[in-house]
Amino acid sequence: MRSLLVTILFLGACGNTTQVNSGAVSKQKASATMAKGYAKKTPPSGGHSMGMMSQPKAGNTTIPITNVEVYVFTANIDDDATGETLYWAYDGQTAYVWGQIDLVCVDDDDVETGETGTADFILEDNGETWGWMVATDSCGYSTLYGCNDDGSGEVCGGCDWDDSLIVCTAEG
Repeated sequence: MRSLLVTILFLGACGNTTQVNSGAVSKQKASATMAKGYAKKTPPSGGHSMGMMSQPKAGNTTIPITNVEVYVFTANIDDDATGETLYWAYDGQTAYVWGQIDLVCVDDDDVETGETGTADFILEDNGETWGWMVATDSCGYSTLYGCNDDGSGEVCGGCDWDDSLIVCTAEG
């Protein structure tokens, strides 16, 4: 087992322990930064309406929106050779972007191992607060991990939904 795995304690509703490779987290955070560019009040250029949806899913994670028009589009947010199929919705307050990203597995020194995987990805942004999280069991770890900022500074660690916002518990 890799020696420098970060242990994240999920507090509150999660209540379990998850191991996360710190090198992989930096790559997931880069994808979140790229996805944030699409979290606007209007659909991304080239997006096509899929119609009205309620509680769509990114993998096993339900996105807490009800009766909102969802658009599908293609964008490259994981820095690979191809674009990802992403989904966008705006509920009048918050923009949501989600889909599945490819992961290049890395070791504790951020060196690629030759393995690849995928992660279900969600980003929400209402202009004042934002958050992102990924769910994966690829690359030798399992996680529901991300970061959020409620206006008082970024917090990264285990995440879950609090109504319509992603809330993360600090690592430690």
